[in-house]
Amino acid sequence: MCGILGLIHRESCTRAPLTTEDLARLSHRGPDGTGVFTDDHVQFGHARLSIIDLTDAGHQPMRSADGRYVVTYNGEIYNYLEIKAELESLGEIFHSHSDTEVLLVAYKVWGADCLLRFRGMFAFVIWDAQEKLAFLGRDRCGEKPLFYQINAGKLTFSSELKALIPLLDARPEIDVSVVDMYLHYQYVPEPFTLLKGVNKLAAGHSLTLSIDQWQATPKRYWCIEAVTDANPEKTDSAFILPRIREALEDAVKMTLRSDVPVGVALSGGIDSGMIAALAQKNYPEPMHAFCVGYPGRPAYDERAQARKLAESLGMIVHEVELPVGSFVDFFPELVTVMDEPIADPAAFGHYSVPRAAADQGIKVLLSGIGGDEIFWGYPYVTQSVELNQQMLDHPSIKFAAQWLGSSSAQLFLNKVAHYPHAHPTIKKWAAILQKVGDTHNPSEQLMYYMLHPDFDGPFALKAEVYGSAMHSLGSDSLFKPTAIGLRSREKIPAAVIRMLFDTWLTSNCLSLGDRVGMAVGVETRMPFLDAKLIELVMQFRANHPDHALGQKAWLRAALKGVLPDEVLSRPKAGFQPPLQEWLSGVVGRYGEMLSNGQLVKTGVLAADKVEHLLGNIAKRNWTGLFFTYKLLLLEMWYQRVVAR
Repeated sequence: MCGILGLIHRESCTRAPLTTEDLARLSHRGPDGTGVFTDDHVQFGHARLSIIDLTDAGHQPMRSADGRYVVTYNGEIYNYLEIKAELESLGEIFHSHSDTEVLLVAYKVWGADCLLRFRGMFAFVIWDAQEKLAFLGRDRCGEKPLFYQINAGKLTFSSELKALIPLLDARPEIDVSVVDMYLHYQYVPEPFTLLKGVNKLAAGHSLTLSIDQWQATPKRYWCIEAVTDANPEKTDSAFILPRIREALEDAVKMTLRSDVPVGVALSGGIDSGMIAALAQKNYPEPMHAFCVGYPGRPAYDERAQARKLAESLGMIVHEVELPVGSFVDFFPELVTVMDEPIADPAAFGHYSVPRAAADQGIKVLLSGIGGDEIFWGYPYVTQSVELNQQMLDHPSIKFAAQWLGSSSAQLFLNKVAHYPHAHPTIKKWAAILQKVGDTHNPSEQLMYYMLHPDFDGPFALKAEVYGSAMHSLGSDSLFKPTAIGLRSREKIPAAVIRMLFDTWLTSNCLSLGDRVGMAVGVETRMPFLDAKLIELVMQFRANHPDHALGQKAWLRAALKGVLPDEVLSRPKAGFQPPLQEWLSGVVGRYGEMLSNGQLVKTGVLAADKVEHLLGNIAKRNWTGLFFTYKLLLLEMWYQRVVAR
């Protein structure tokens, strides 16, 4: 796990070599050493966090034995031992015990197809000195980041914007259409960034750039929606559940491969509980478990449940308590750590766990991220499947949309849907018709993000405060991240999972998990995102849909005997910090920086509306407070990451 950066020049390089200052911007990602490589066209830099092969033989950038290839690489290929054995059987010789050399040789032998053989998380750039081309690759789910810019003369790349921006010819302008996206999603959906001309290489994509052609289009090599069923005739529970259980344990075993200590981020829920149980079973000594709580131990504090499970497994437990004042004090630094604006209020808690792990000398931390995304953990996601299927089953629902889009109809349906004394069936259909009639929904797409509880709130609020730069924006750009078209009834569940993976999982959960861990030199690993596990579940799902069986039905059933029944039957709680206090504290302390900030200067925010935003909207309700918080986070991000 590391930080990478570099430049590839179309013509012979005249730029000064990468400096220690350039590399220092990624030192938090790689505190164990740095390296550079330079030739006529390439300048590669690397900041190393040593996890596998701690010797100098794992130093990067790494060159192949014949000198043709050089790589700078961030991540871990968990099945590197199996791939290495296969390559050795083909006659390849290795000079280290590192997964970096396995990656390099795998590309030499298989080219771009090497990506399909890797189980792990990675972002890398390989330079082929003979063919004069660069190959960029990113893991299937997007666990490791890769930002880049291509102009007429060079490609510039880095693990983080903080290191990328100083290497560019000029500071990029803010892309206001992406600002609009961010205020709805609470994060920036990839491959977009808030800076014009700067992109993220999307999850499951590669990019090849030749000096001769100098044209590059990202190419998708893996899509969760495209997985097909390998055993269509065997779809009963007796066949499915043991194989899911085996795949879960195999994934955990893979992520335990490390030459440094491994710990577990543990809540009281099923996902992290499963990882803790299977990890401790396959680890040679008591593991360290880290859990988060709050002063006074309110009802949503899960430390007691986490400790009970951890101690039953023989683990060493560490508790982290998060006072409100700590979040407010640390907020500016947290914005810098995140590198992009990610308005997930749970960010401080997610940072505090690897911080505690680092204090105990733990450099690898297993996390339950991905369990909700694979096993239907979010109600709005299953609602999306059901609603899209209902509209296919009952075409009249869609035909009624033109009469349901008026403000009076929308208001009436919303009231009925939330009326506590209405019959459940009436409430259900009122909610369905209200969403169908919402005029923001693109007719050529599956209905998805409009069902998210926070997505539609900014539509009304932004009309009150947007500045001149935002007035010409329509709502079409908001739905680009989910613009995958329509699907037949049986294909809808996989399509919905794809949209969840491509947006929320990658750009919120994984981006946040990467940044807060790497900020303190801790590598976060997510067993639920193992490629073999994901593909197995999707193969079974293709002919045996499970979205209507109940939240995480397959996972709960597969873990019978692995976790106590009280854990398996516990409803999903999620990470629940004291949000109102945290966000109100931040807005109260830092809100004035919006008055003459970059958002006002660029016309994102109307100067005469800042007082209204802080004094009215922020105090109106949760939606208003969260909207204000997102704008403030964006302003602070520009000042601390872009302009510094």
